[in-house]
Order: sequence, then C-alpha cells, then structure tokens
Amino acid sequence: MNGTKRQPGGRYPASLADIQLEHLENMVEYLSREGGAGVPYPLGQDYWEKRIRALEETHELIGSQRQRLTRLLTRLGNEAPVANRGREG
Repeated sequence: MNGTKRQPGGRYPASLADIQLEHLENMVEYLSREGGAGVPYPLGQDYWEKRIRALEETHELIGSQRQRLTRLLTRLGNEAPVANRGREG
C-alpha cells in the first residue's frame, strides 16, 4: 500500500479494503472447510483473527464491510477447528 493516501486519522479508505476482505473470507472458508490440513505453513486461527482485526483498525470501513468482518470473526470462532488455535507463522 505504499504510495496510497491515508484518510485523516491515518486510516486507508474503504475502497482499498474489499480485496483484503475477499482474501480473508476465502481463507476463513478454507480453514472452516479443510481445517487448514495440508497448509505448507502453520497459520492458525489466531493469525487470521489478528489479520481481520488489523484490517478493521487500519481502514475507514463502511457498514457492509464491517458486517463482513463481524461474520468473518463469528465464523472463524465457531467453525474453524480449535486445533488450529495458537499456531502462528
């Protein structure tokens, strides 16, 4: 994101969050479905939760994007295997 202008208060504009949201949704879907088995690096549930929270803290999100983040956090907590918790890369 170098060279991208931040909004007042140091946050990136909401328009830059959608691609990251899509990636996070795909990864949470993968963890929920596959349990992360076969992942070549140990990125656990805690890692993805931190990524979701970082997006929330660094972007000026609109309502629908905040709803997507809430759904991601809920799904990650409810469906991702507990065995992945605590593994970080």
